[in-house]
Amino acid sequence: MNSKLLFQFLKQPVTIVGIITAILFQVFFSLIWITGYDHVTDRVNQLPIAIVNGDGAAAQPIADGISESLKFEIKKDLTLAEAKDDLESREIRLIINIPQGFTGQISDPSGQAEIRYFLNESNPQMVSNVMQTVALKVTAALNTESSSASLNQTLIGMKLPEAQANIIRNSTGDRVTSDVQIINPATNFAQTMVPLMIVTASFTGSMLLAMNLNRASLNLSLQAGKWQRLTARFILLGATACITSLIGTSMIHWLGIPSSLGFMAMWMFEFIVIISCMSIAQLSLILLGDAGAWLNIALLSIQMLSSGATIPRDLLSPFYSWIGQFFPAYYAVNGMLDLVIGGTGVGQNVLALISIGAVAAAISIFLTFIRREPQLTQEPVPANA
Repeated sequence: MNSKLLFQFLKQPVTIVGIITAILFQVFFSLIWITGYDHVTDRVNQLPIAIVNGDGAAAQPIADGISESLKFEIKKDLTLAEAKDDLESREIRLIINIPQGFTGQISDPSGQAEIRYFLNESNPQMVSNVMQTVALKVTAALNTESSSASLNQTLIGMKLPEAQANIIRNSTGDRVTSDVQIINPATNFAQTMVPLMIVTASFTGSMLLAMNLNRASLNLSLQAGKWQRLTARFILLGATACITSLIGTSMIHWLGIPSSLGFMAMWMFEFIVIISCMSIAQLSLILLGDAGAWLNIALLSIQMLSSGATIPRDLLSPFYSWIGQFFPAYYAVNGMLDLVIGGTGVGQNVLALISIGAVAAAISIFLTFIRREPQLTQEPVPANA
């Protein structure tokens, strides 16, 4: 192969565009993901936890002690029923419940007390791991304090030598046990990955479709007007979204991950997700032409980061947490978690997705309205001699 052929490749505009696209993937993903995930672990204390004291004033010092020891956002003014509702809707991430009679049980040297935890696994895997660790630490701390206090009183009364007293202290078992109740258990790790898969596949496919439809629209500009071509693009987007969502939902069911609300509900929800992604991806191309494909690369990176599929939005920097609400990915992840693991339902997410898609479509129509197409001029035909 000679160098002349390489130069011929480089003279082709599509080659230059392809090279720039490959570079921009690296630039956008590096810039957005590193700044978005920067110091995420330092913001773990922003995850909300509810402490529900069911044992009244007697257990208030225990509840206050747990609250002071945890470096999280603590909510104390909820009933157990209210806290469970917030847990299911992912507004809080863990419930620590001190049941009625807890202080009486823990004050009895020969008795055992039980503290309850409620955890929702319809969440990013990181949330479940962090909250299970919190439950273990709280139980261990309660055991250390209750065993030491109760045992010291007994040993003082027995007037044993210190060496023998230490042996007894070390051999004493746990007096506080934990009861961890899982709401919406994830029985298969693949369930937690379905939302991220849907978001990535939906927007990536939408990017490629929008890019090719934009090229086809330009090629057909001599054969049809702008409104005819825009209408054709909308029809093709809807038909493709319907077929693609049916195939995607069928694959998910066939691979053993059913929907909690049934096949039709998942199909319709995935259709709305895809059509919303297509509307956003098409808007970029209508707004910027071929350069809109590069904007879509940035939007893909932002949505994967801010969707909450891997890291909850509570932990992201304020900018990415704020901007995520304007794109389909966040609502797609929330809805898919409710469908494949469990939750409060997809109604609010459906409304948000429809709103985003409708606004993007309306802006596309407006841009088409104000944009003038170049007038075709014909060369004058010479008169017959």
